[in-house]
This record gives sequence, C-alpha cells and structure tokens, in this order.
Amino acid sequence: MAKIQKRNFKDSIKYLKKDEWNKLKASIDNYRDKVIITLLYSTGMRVGEFTKLEVQDIDFEERFIRIPPENTKTRTGRTIFVPWEVLNDLKAYLKLEKRKKGRIFDLTTRRIQQLIKKYSARAGVQASPHTLRHTHVVHSLLDKVPITAVQGQVGHKRLSTTQIYSKLAPEEIRAAYEGKNSG
Repeated sequence: MAKIQKRNFKDSIKYLKKDEWNKLKASIDNYRDKVIITLLYSTGMRVGEFTKLEVQDIDFEERFIRIPPENTKTRTGRTIFVPWEVLNDLKAYLKLEKRKKGRIFDLTTRRIQQLIKKYSARAGVQASPHTLRHTHVVHSLLDKVPITAVQGQVGHKRLSTTQIYSKLAPEEIRAAYEGKNSG
C-alpha cells in the first residue's frame, strides 16, 4: 500500500523578507492602495476579514480593530492592534473619502489580490494577501513580539500553528544574532 505523503504546512508558507517588503511598499504609488497593503501587512488580517471591515469596527483611541466572529474563518471574534502610522493613514483616507460608517473599502477579495499582484510585479517580488499575513507573523516574531500576542493578533486557534513560523527564517535569525553580537 502506498504511503500517503502529508503536506508540510511549513513548506507552503510564503513570506517576504524585510527588504522585499520594503521594495513592495516603495512600489505603491496610490494612497488608497498603500493604506490597503500596509493595513493587511501590519495587522496580519485575512483578506476575507479585511473586505468586511467597517468604520465602526475601529477604535482610533485605543488603536484596535474589532473583527466580529461572523467575519472570521474560525467564527471567533478578536481584537487586533494597529500601529499609529497605519492608523493615521487610515484615518486620513476615511477623511479624504468622507466615510463615517459602513465598509471602509468597497473592494472584493479578488480585486485586492489583483492590486497586490500589480505592485508585486512592479517591485519584483511575489506576494498575495496571504503572503502579507505570513509576512506579518514572521516579521513580528523576528521583532521579538511574544508568540502568544502574535497568535491572538492573527487568530490562530492553536499556538502550535503560530510556532511553525518561528522555524521559517533561519537566515534572518542568524543575521539578527550576528548583528547583535558584532557590536
């Protein structure tokens, strides 16, 4: 009997190295698109959660976005942190659009995929909305964000799922240690 090969989740995770992320970010020449792509990256949100995001889900004072259970893959609501810079860009975008309630971006998952593909090609990197999610997790772990905080941010039910990411970037981990120990 032939043995069934289990797909290795770790091998299917694609993420951008920090220089690739910076190239992608630098290739964006449209303000709305910049807000979309940096918000996806900086929060680790799934694209399906992102497309359902409403103005009233954002707490600008506390710097959180509430994702209702019905908008998540796992049907478990969560509150995610948003960095100041990204939140300020989002606030400016909403003001520009004169949007005070309802959906923030009236775009489909497919349209967001197309936007990211366009800028990825321009930057010479390969990315998708899910790549940005993976990139968020890897970069957060490399930046020493506690793994349980990362787990909560991205909505992984099991810590073991988040732990897989810590094995993904051995060359960056080595570079971080070499840089730290060289001074």
